[in-house]
Amino acid sequence: MHRVPETRRDARVIDPDQVCDAAAVLADAAQLQHSAAVLDALGDVNRLSILLALHHAGDLCVSDLAFAVGMSDSAVSHALRLLRAHGMVSANRQGRLVRYRVTGELTTRLLDVVSEGVVGDVVLHAHGDDHR
Repeated sequence: MHRVPETRRDARVIDPDQVCDAAAVLADAAQLQHSAAVLDALGDVNRLSILLALHHAGDLCVSDLAFAVGMSDSAVSHALRLLRAHGMVSANRQGRLVRYRVTGELTTRLLDVVSEGVVGDVVLHAHGDDHR
């Protein structure tokens, strides 16, 4: 059964089954918006660098992240605020130190895909093995 809104019943549709399927996969507007925000955040090279560093090296504080990605502490802090707002990283306070980590299944899965082309075979000291 096709779910065509009453206001659009007169619209010309060539392939109603395909149109119905296309509309069905776009029905969760909130999840679609979240996914678009995650992809948008990944579209900036600085934010992507921060996320890849966290994804592969593990929890890092702002100053260590800034050193690793070649940015200032304030620029990293600003990027982390945006990434936290989109649910892509979380903060864990340990006394005066705040460590950040990647969160969210979508973010993790996308970083795995990006890593295949970007990271390659890198030996990571903190993990004692090849790339994550």
